[in-house]
Amino acid sequence: MPDAATHDRITIISGVVLAPLVYGSLVVPAADAAALGTSLFTLAHIVSGVLFSPDLDIDSAIHRRWGILSWIWRPYMWIIPHRHFWSHSLVIAPLLKLLYFYGVLVGTFLGVSWCLAQLGVVVRDYHIVMTRAIIDGIAGAPREAGLLIGGFVTGSAAHTIADWTSTTGKRWWRRRQR
Repeated sequence: MPDAATHDRITIISGVVLAPLVYGSLVVPAADAAALGTSLFTLAHIVSGVLFSPDLDIDSAIHRRWGILSWIWRPYMWIIPHRHFWSHSLVIAPLLKLLYFYGVLVGTFLGVSWCLAQLGVVVRDYHIVMTRAIIDGIAGAPREAGLLIGGFVTGSAAHTIADWTSTTGKRWWRRRQR
């Protein structure tokens, strides 16, 4: 399997290769909308491949990129087996990571609110505010939301396809050496 630096290069290169294709498919209504859509897609692709990599299911360079926030991914590592369908599938795995991250944010907001309430400090229900913002964002800009999700999926898929290709290549090479 490729190392983290190789996966990063694959993510960047695949994002650069996909950007003109995305732009070309969006340019019909307006060039400005196509530029924005391409930017959203490419940004989501790179964030997915670099920060939300399928290798978050192990203690890896990608996990360490989160720094002080790496604790977020510990339960994910314990629950999701490495190189399993839930971590390395093309569509389900990246969407599962988004749902997991959303759940961590909601849990953190609730936990902090509860702790502050014990001290007599009342705070807004930020988990509801965040959820409404996400729902309103998707409803108000479905095309942009689709491009963000599409970019997020392709960024993860680039990693998974590289792993599959590497594993298949190694098997082929071993058979050829016999």
